[in-house]
Amino acid sequence: MIAIRIQTRIDSETLHLPELRPLIGKRVEIIVQEESASETPADPYAPLFALAGQDVVDPDAYQQLRAASLI
Repeated sequence: MIAIRIQTRIDSETLHLPELRPLIGKRVEIIVQEESASETPADPYAPLFALAGQDVVDPDAYQQLRAASLI
């Protein structure tokens, strides 16, 4: 089985895809799928939400800060 991935912008109903020339006359399955990853910006707060519920405090640093604030 030959698999060809073509990433292109569709500008009309008529497509010219020279990459498919070797498949002319053969039975093929054509799947068209919209790329949504490029349109959806990454969530800038995702790393913070990933830390929710985790204990990420350094106990030694906390003790040092507490001792310094009592002086």
